[in-house]
Amino acid sequence: MDFTILRPELVTPGYLFLAPYRNVDPGPYIYDNWGNLVWSGAGESGPKTSHAPRVCTYRGKDHICFFEGEQHQGFARGHGVIMDQNYRVVRTVDSSGAGASGDMHEFKMTPFSNGTTVLMTVYQPRQYDLTVNPRFNVERGMGWVVEGVFQEVEIETGRLVFEWRSLDHVDPGLSWTMPGTTDTSGDGLDEETPWDYFHVNSIDKNIEGDYLISARHVSAIYKLSGEDGHIIWQMGGNAATIHTTNFVFSYQHHARWISENATHTTLSFYDNGSNSYNQTNIFSHGWIVSIDHVTATATMIQEWGAPEPEGGLLSGSQGSMQMLPNGGCHIGWGEHAYLSEHTADGSAVMYGKLADRASNVMIYRSNKYNWTGTPETKPALWTYSKAGSRMAFFVSWNGATEVQSWNFYTADNASGNYSLVGNARKAGFETEFHAPAMKQWAYAEALDADGRPLSASVVARTFEPSASLAQYCNDRGCDHSQQTDDDNLVPYETDFSVADRYLSPQRGFNTQSYYAEVPSNHTATTFNKAETGSTKKSSATLTREAVLVAIGALIGFGTMTLGILIHSQGLFQRLEPLADSISRRTGRWTDSVSRSAFGSRVLGRYTRVREKEVEGLEGDLGGSLSLASSAGVGRGQA
Repeated sequence: MDFTILRPELVTPGYLFLAPYRNVDPGPYIYDNWGNLVWSGAGESGPKTSHAPRVCTYRGKDHICFFEGEQHQGFARGHGVIMDQNYRVVRTVDSSGAGASGDMHEFKMTPFSNGTTVLMTVYQPRQYDLTVNPRFNVERGMGWVVEGVFQEVEIETGRLVFEWRSLDHVDPGLSWTMPGTTDTSGDGLDEETPWDYFHVNSIDKNIEGDYLISARHVSAIYKLSGEDGHIIWQMGGNAATIHTTNFVFSYQHHARWISENATHTTLSFYDNGSNSYNQTNIFSHGWIVSIDHVTATATMIQEWGAPEPEGGLLSGSQGSMQMLPNGGCHIGWGEHAYLSEHTADGSAVMYGKLADRASNVMIYRSNKYNWTGTPETKPALWTYSKAGSRMAFFVSWNGATEVQSWNFYTADNASGNYSLVGNARKAGFETEFHAPAMKQWAYAEALDADGRPLSASVVARTFEPSASLAQYCNDRGCDHSQQTDDDNLVPYETDFSVADRYLSPQRGFNTQSYYAEVPSNHTATTFNKAETGSTKKSSATLTREAVLVAIGALIGFGTMTLGILIHSQGLFQRLEPLADSISRRTGRWTDSVSRSAFGSRVLGRYTRVREKEVEGLEGDLGGSLSLASSAGVGRGQA
């Protein structure tokens, strides 16, 4: 992340949560206040696009909540994801009922629900008569619209707590975005391109149980009854009941309550001021607005803009504004992968970008929270030595927030005694350390602020470049590969088997040792109890297995001795008449069953199964076996 403004002494403590998309690796990400990557969640919960990661409280503990799904133009299909502090997915939440799946615009824990329900948007295509209004430019036939829906859903059961549908309360004729007029509007002519007349993009809930929503395509913010969904008041757009005094907004996002009483409401939201086709403001802003319900008027009382040389930044889609505990705010600048932090007096103390404006990389929302991440994975380590003298370590631990420093250890063999060769303070996502002497094997150990071990990497074997590669290397690594010129390409048909010099000097690694756990009997440091305990459990298991083998041997010997004794007394011969009688009776019963319809089906199925088994045996043994000889059940056999 690149910053044009960064004042660390004034920036609010915490981590930046964002989910870029239309980039190489879309997914949820966490960065620190200096722009260093803390956690890459790309692919962690699936290969789909993610949006709006945020810290949420679930079952009394901090978790990460975000949307994940298939991206479409202006909306998405998917579900909500809840991750714990180990970055494990502990719950996914789908929309309720028989309608469309969840949408990207909102997935958040419901305020005042103690983490039991979530709020989520649903974009539901529906057939609709668009010939009723000439402004829709549809002359005949049945049209299609996207109904803006939001739901409150119980996490554990999927039960629908509350649902609101825009067509029950807001007529499409009030829309600011007519069919076929923008890249996200849709023309309404069929189910593939339904007209998105409403475009709900945020939901909030107050302690009384009422809801606050923002709808971009009608340029309005609504307060809705939590009992029957009727509109209590509307600010902005057509048919507004709250009239603005010193500001105009349009195509807004991320409306949130700040405070509310009987006479006044204070809320924050991100005003885009444009949808890239129509425009009401020169630049986009983050705003705090106070509503006076006595006079039915709204006044803008605080404004934050992007600290660009030209005076601001205009984003035609997406965007977010989050109030911070110190009275300042964090703003995500929507279709531009920019974000900023401002103090209460309006000063920008952080302004950075994840990608250039021309890159087409977007961030729907960004947020800032305190967070403690304790991944269950192990730290990743790569070690390198150019000439067998100095040695370089490169270590990282994706998602770990409590690491303050690293210890580095080396040995001559994977299971040997490891020696501490140095310590380095954590520096960014990947920490680099150099030791004066090279060893074949190494590992790194993460330490917290008090110097206590958190975890250790697996054992890594030091990479040494070949003589031909070393000329392109330095003490930190080697240059990127470059393909041989066309004039010097070796023909594919060349026989390499006769020239040992063509074989890689890195062959023959013992991968079992290469990725082994650090030996628990080394003297360099003390490992965590879980690893030590696993060694004890392994020893105990071996002891139990040895005892069971001994008992089995004694039982076998006793059985064999008893058999010899019975045979010597002629007991087997005395039982032969009884065995013949049982065999004759069994044979008669089998014949009667086989002649019945049920028996024919069963025995026929058994025969087909046995034939398949024999075919398999023939393929494996290369011979020919008959069904009778393989099954060994034919009567009259010798």
